[in-house]
Amino acid sequence: MENSVALEVKNLQVLYGDKHVVHDVSMKFPTNKITAMIGASGSGKSTLLRSLNRMNDDLATVKGEINFHDLNINQPKVNVYRIRQQIGMVFQQPTPFPLSIYENVIYGLRLAGVKDRQILDQRVEESLRQAALWEEVKDHLKESALALSGGQQQRLCIARTLAVQPEIILMDEPTSALDPVSTSQIEETLVQLKEKFTIIMVTHNMQQASRSADWTAFMHQGKLIEFNQTADIFMNPRKQQTADYLSGKFG
Repeated sequence: MENSVALEVKNLQVLYGDKHVVHDVSMKFPTNKITAMIGASGSGKSTLLRSLNRMNDDLATVKGEINFHDLNINQPKVNVYRIRQQIGMVFQQPTPFPLSIYENVIYGLRLAGVKDRQILDQRVEESLRQAALWEEVKDHLKESALALSGGQQQRLCIARTLAVQPEIILMDEPTSALDPVSTSQIEETLVQLKEKFTIIMVTHNMQQASRSADWTAFMHQGKLIEFNQTADIFMNPRKQQTADYLSGKFG
């Protein structure tokens, strides 16, 4: 049975001025799966990821199609704020706001005009549970998020993204600033989250990709070299460039 598609890019190109950073990439991201994007620094993977919810709008020229629910969202008339609710982003460094844990989680809901305290309370607990943080912070919701550890802050940022109930979560190196224990906790959380969400993740950590991802895309010098189920990419790559990267010949 073919996987349903959460998001599709067609002939995507990204340019910073005259510099071509992503070249003509076409791929389909499967629903309720974790897709990892791997490749050396400068391969274009983070640039591609940030294009998927229009985060590159002010920085770059993005050409081609980004199709989400049969709509090409890479066009001027699209409501970018709405797109970013549906396609959320978690960054490399934890980015909690200097507010309470509670206010961090509901930040996006407040922006959306939600005022009902019962809904807000419910969404806080639900999101923190999904991000595997509830038990640690449930008695400290009114305390500053900045007092949390790095791993807790990153799980809080995941909860903040989940609170607006997106369909897709983009993650740019979500564990690279964290210690091994926190990294392991986040990876376990991601595997649980894919039951309800589609996750697209950029990572430098090939072990992380092989542990967590269902599908893996290898990018090199702005081009998509290979995209396949993770086990096939790691055990039986079709392209020599993929095999060379995985064996440590470059990157």
